[in-house]
Amino acid sequence: MPLPDRSPPGPRRAAAITGSVFAMIACLTPTVSAQALASARFDPFAGFSLPPSWQEEFWADPDVEALLAMEPAAVADLVPEQAGFHHTRCPSCDATEADDALSWSVTTPETLTCRQCEATFPNDQIPAKVENAVPADRIEVLPGVFHQYPYHLVEAPRARYPGERIYLDAKRDDLKRTFLARFALYSAVSHRDTLPARRDPKRAALAAVILLRFAQVYPAFAVHYDQPGQPKYLQPADLRPPYREQFRSAKWDRSGALNVPMNLLIAYAILRDDPAIDEAGRLLEDPSPRTTIEEDLLRASARFLLGHPDPHDERSIYAARGLLAVGHLLGDARLTEAGLSTLDGLARRGFYHDGHWRSADPDAHRRVVALLDGWFRGLVPGLGEGKAVEPRPVGPGSERSPAPTVALGDGAETPGAGVSAILALARRATEVPLLDPEQAEIHQVSWPPTPPIPPDRRPTLLGGAGLARLAAGAGPDAIDLELRGYGDFDTSRFDRLAIRLAIGGRTVLGDLDDLPASADGWERSSASHNAVIVDGLNQRESPAEARTPLPGSDILFFAAEPDLQVATMSDPRAYPTTSSRYRHTIAVVHDDRARFALGVFEVRGGHQHDQLFHAPPGSAARWEVPRPTKPGPRTLLPASLIYLPNARAEDGRWFLQAFGAFRDLREAPLDGPSLADLVGPEGPLVRLHLLDPGPGTLFLAESPDPSGAARGTLILRRSAATEEPLSSTFVTLYEPPGRSGLKRVGRVESPEGTVLVVLETAAGIEHLVVNSSPGSVREVVLTDGEPLRTDGLLVRVRDDQLLLAGGTFAEQRGRRVEHNRAEGRIRASVPDSTGPGLGRFEAEGPIADPEALAGQSMIVSHGGASSRAWTIVRAENGRDGRARIEVLEEPGFLVDPKSGAAQYYQFPGALAPGPHRFIVSRISRSE
Repeated sequence: MPLPDRSPPGPRRAAAITGSVFAMIACLTPTVSAQALASARFDPFAGFSLPPSWQEEFWADPDVEALLAMEPAAVADLVPEQAGFHHTRCPSCDATEADDALSWSVTTPETLTCRQCEATFPNDQIPAKVENAVPADRIEVLPGVFHQYPYHLVEAPRARYPGERIYLDAKRDDLKRTFLARFALYSAVSHRDTLPARRDPKRAALAAVILLRFAQVYPAFAVHYDQPGQPKYLQPADLRPPYREQFRSAKWDRSGALNVPMNLLIAYAILRDDPAIDEAGRLLEDPSPRTTIEEDLLRASARFLLGHPDPHDERSIYAARGLLAVGHLLGDARLTEAGLSTLDGLARRGFYHDGHWRSADPDAHRRVVALLDGWFRGLVPGLGEGKAVEPRPVGPGSERSPAPTVALGDGAETPGAGVSAILALARRATEVPLLDPEQAEIHQVSWPPTPPIPPDRRPTLLGGAGLARLAAGAGPDAIDLELRGYGDFDTSRFDRLAIRLAIGGRTVLGDLDDLPASADGWERSSASHNAVIVDGLNQRESPAEARTPLPGSDILFFAAEPDLQVATMSDPRAYPTTSSRYRHTIAVVHDDRARFALGVFEVRGGHQHDQLFHAPPGSAARWEVPRPTKPGPRTLLPASLIYLPNARAEDGRWFLQAFGAFRDLREAPLDGPSLADLVGPEGPLVRLHLLDPGPGTLFLAESPDPSGAARGTLILRRSAATEEPLSSTFVTLYEPPGRSGLKRVGRVESPEGTVLVVLETAAGIEHLVVNSSPGSVREVVLTDGEPLRTDGLLVRVRDDQLLLAGGTFAEQRGRRVEHNRAEGRIRASVPDSTGPGLGRFEAEGPIADPEALAGQSMIVSHGGASSRAWTIVRAENGRDGRARIEVLEEPGFLVDPKSGAAQYYQFPGALAPGPHRFIVSRISRSE
């Protein structure tokens, strides 16, 4: 964390349980001044509120009613005098620490009860005695002050890890701490919001007693290590830095990042001037209750954060929140500076340059944005406010498609300017991933309350995280197709080049990523996604390879017009040993003639290719095919692997046995193109035209769904007939039910390296040509006998028009469409929020048609090793002959003028080799 406490460390005593962990402190120099915040007279806590439904539920709780009936002195006695442990499992059943099955009640304050098996502790057997006494760890928390931590020693056969100890008393203390702090907050809010004549003075009195008593005992709370599935550690309460990395040294809660007790802080902000605080001081014999609360609890809890290395991840957000909150409440500029510095580092190292959160997990991204939009707009004045930027429309015909609008920060002199600028992009990135509208979202209370933002459907590329969203049409005609190319720098992901598809606003090909994690880890496997699996292997091929963080899929093309949208990603890192090509091109066609999506998935290498299509989670829809099927094999696993259905996620067996999860298999041979319909109780959801002409096998199956139901799954399998590596091109046309405008669909033989799809609509015949090597000239003979020549990626041939995506030209039957190739090499990048975007790139030379490139995607390839993308706001050729390209997003990296390498200052902070070649994706059409 910024500004670590550098006072000389005191004598370090050994941990009372086992071992000790030492970590280096990362010291960040604050880059944003807190003077504006120190001088600004504003009350950031005045707008805090609790939803009425939450308050009604809270005050109806029997435990709350029981506490209200107690005398203040008795409530003070409930406050635990020792630090607790949160991650504690039931010793009598199979509940895990993650289940958090143990509960505590005010009416039986000395016992715990398991919600799963209903066992109560302590009992005659638990905690088990050793030599006629319950064993305990004894820790000297302060000089001459000792705390006892009794534990139940789990017998070796039942232990979840060697020497497992279950600290039931410490779990009870943790539950008491949580309940009492929540009671103090709700009581303070109720006291403030109730008319003086109707107030119940006891609520304020009890809140004040809880506040002061926690302030009295907090200084002796042991520093502890409380992580799930791992041994617990205790250290002295006055332990000096360095602390464990990733906030694993804690005093108040399970994580050091949560060390500032926000419930108590806000309760004190409300009651600070209330006579109830003085009454609490008299009851607890404290002549200066406010000083005790402010110094021994609030300021002390915030200062504890300063000794932690900053990981620039989600935990840092909670740490910054605590620092800023205490800094504002107590007028401590040092803590405020530290909070602002943490936010500044978070903006640079917590987000990709496109504004997506570092985990590339949409759920985590939404949670992070909600925290920043809520808490920090209250703690940092003006956060998120700025000027609006409207990139120019995308190419010819784009006047029919509105350009995206985002708000950008106003400059580094504004407190929180760095995170303000990235937050504008983060809000935009929130809307890109496809979400199943039937999946309920969890809403956290925010401060100040933030109204939900209506989703803005549009084709978008997250060029840093690696996600392409194609979105065309509206209402029941809408088609949304998502292609995922996430990396795994922060979280291990195995869904490279997976897709999601929604029709009419309803997900028809879904994923499990928006659901809670399963016990066996199935949703982590590549087989649980809509992708292609090579040789039955999980992506990354082996657990050893999977442990190496790597960038996501290479972005090769992205361009979007209202009637034609195309994206291509390639991923040599998905199967680095087995496959020489792993590439997916997707397109959406949507106009008054036809509405459909097309996917071309190319795989080279290996001896077995499986393409999977999953119904959305929780859906009763199942796949139907117009050909007879017979019972399939018992399992799709090879004979050498045994499926263990009860394997735990942490064991990692899901990485190897995922194909064993498919059940109720039925199969049919494939000897050419076929159809498959996903049909639910209300009718057809989508029709797949499976246009791969090669022989193979089709499987219908059901796969696990953590929501409680099984998902319908379709599997297309191709296997090599010889020892030669297999080469597959899976061509799939996705047809909306009843509204596609299509009469017939077929694939016609074409030269190697091309795909030719022919469509019949009410307006006649049209063709789609896909070139697997854009830049190379291909000649394809259409069904009318006329040749088409092109070097483009995709060409749509209609009777009245040619549409070209990528390349430079397409010509057929005397018609020609062309555009100049906008490409070059980048010599420098400049972060700059004073322009129309957040920075610019400077090229080594001029580029073609700079005035026509606004709104297009600029794709940069780093030494051929990886490629990312940015959105052009404005481009121009300078008088020095060099192009200047201003981009919407952060540039994200700087080019070393000596080595030529690119160093990312945005997440993931990677070093990328030069040269840095760029190309601009373009779509053009004939007159």
